[in-house]
Amino acid sequence: MTPFTFVDGVAAYDTSKVFYARLEPGISDSDYLLRAISALLWFPGYFGMNWNALYDCLRDFEWIPCTKVVLVHEALPKIPEAELKVYLEVLSDAVLDWREGEEHSFEVVFPESERSDIERFFAQA
Repeated sequence: MTPFTFVDGVAAYDTSKVFYARLEPGISDSDYLLRAISALLWFPGYFGMNWNALYDCLRDFEWIPCTKVVLVHEALPKIPEAELKVYLEVLSDAVLDWREGEEHSFEVVFPESERSDIERFFAQA
């Protein structure tokens, strides 16, 4: 079981209330993945371009005016398996660490077709 949302088709959100970021499919490089997320989620200039810094920024969002932040994946990134496992763990930890009543909430969305692969990563932990 994961804290992610899985959808068939396109996830729909009211963009007047939700900060919606869609990660392009086909990303095959971890550095590019970090740069893409940084740009999509308007990370501050101090973002350190590593997994720890990603977690830190995913737990802040003070620079985003909407209270709900959604990161939509059209597919799993095609990065090396060990790095993908770290990426999924960072996302999971960030989603789970937001508490009800905090200034922001964070949702991570994947296609339903990726559910079994993602659950496999968490089963191996």
